[in-house]
Amino acid sequence: MAKQTVNIGSVANDGTGDTLRASYDKLNDNNNEIYTLLGNGTTLSITGDATVSAGAVTIADDAVTAAKLANSINTEIAANTAKVTNATHTGDVTGATALTIGDDKVITAKILDANVTTAKIAA
Repeated sequence: MAKQTVNIGSVANDGTGDTLRASYDKLNDNNNEIYTLLGNGTTLSITGDATVSAGAVTIADDAVTAAKLANSINTEIAANTAKVTNATHTGDVTGATALTIGDDKVITAKILDANVTTAKIAA
């Protein structure tokens, strides 16, 4: 059913709007459609893997299946292209599938002293 709008007339009490009975009939039809769509005809509710609280709908963990995702994101996930490559790599750090740090690019100031041991240097 299409939404039914109550005709309130152009000026208050000018007799051009819907009658009181016709207005409430439209309101009842609109409300019945909402309660039937989002409930059992009497009570509003969402069932299954979702809950409503304070106006927010929460989908349960692992409730979204591939069938519920847009085709475009399914394609990107399958092709592993949904990621951003080299998003923050600049300067001496490069790489598309592997991170590569250029020769002589790690300087002493970038190494935490406690992490450098004789065993690590000898290796």
